[in-house]
Amino acid sequence: NDARALVPYIEAAYRNARRLAGSEPLLASLVQDPRVKEAVKRMSRWDFRTPTGIDEGYDAKRRKGDKDASVATTIYSTWRGKIIAGTIDATLDRIGLAGYPRPGQREELVTALKHLLENDGVGHSGLNFFQVPGVEDAATRRDIVVLSALRDALDLLASDAFAPAFANSTDQDDYRWGRLHRIVMKHPLGGIEGNFNVPSAFGAFPAPLEADGLPGIPTDGGFETVDEAPPEQDNVRVSDSDSFMFEFGPTGRYVAEMGHRGVKADTSLPGGESAVPGSPYYVNLLEDWLRNKTFKMGKSGDGAASIEVYQP
Repeated sequence: NDARALVPYIEAAYRNARRLAGSEPLLASLVQDPRVKEAVKRMSRWDFRTPTGIDEGYDAKRRKGDKDASVATTIYSTWRGKIIAGTIDATLDRIGLAGYPRPGQREELVTALKHLLENDGVGHSGLNFFQVPGVEDAATRRDIVVLSALRDALDLLASDAFAPAFANSTDQDDYRWGRLHRIVMKHPLGGIEGNFNVPSAFGAFPAPLEADGLPGIPTDGGFETVDEAPPEQDNVRVSDSDSFMFEFGPTGRYVAEMGHRGVKADTSLPGGESAVPGSPYYVNLLEDWLRNKTFKMGKSGDGAASIEVYQP
């Protein structure tokens, strides 16, 4: 949902840059970068869905256009991290307030960014967060900051930091969200004696991208989506191909309908019916949970619900 509010600023910055390119060298260099042009076009066509875009991914539904939506999600999410780092983080660091907002305050960071974009970089305190030496016009500074962050995001995606996911590729078609947005379901015993974590659950559920050296299970979703699955720390900030991994999500999905004949109910669980490693029911419910599917619960005579064993 934050993308619906912020992507228009990227589009507007590019339009303004094309109009003013002849008088502002910084804007000219950004407009002339074909990667920036392509990325803006991708986001202007984005429907704001966040699918994995890969065959190995777990999506609630596969639709036409998943690949393009997946790439736009990756580019936007990386841009968001770069502009926050280059404006909010850099300015607070400069005045001796490094580390604020603290980890976990991701909503505050995005709210602050939206406010700054609406006010050409000036916060409630009067502090200017959009510093561009030699540029007097506030709106022009804003557009330079927005497009520079986009260029920096593309540089980062092609860098060694993202090489495990994208192998230093500069082809934006390769930037699939599922190669970044991955979940590891941590067990209290962790990796002891064969890995209680999922993946791999003692080999019962191997990491789908294990051959590429990418841990976790690729899923759709992300920050500020209905099926929220944000990274574990803040984290709208970004540094490498593991920045968008997450370790928690909606573990209890239960819908019940009360009726005179009893209770009709559906539920979903991110694991299995057995906690015994090696049991066929150890992670037998996980795939459906990852795809936002449910299983029905039975009805008893007194109207109370009881779980029906379901084996996908």
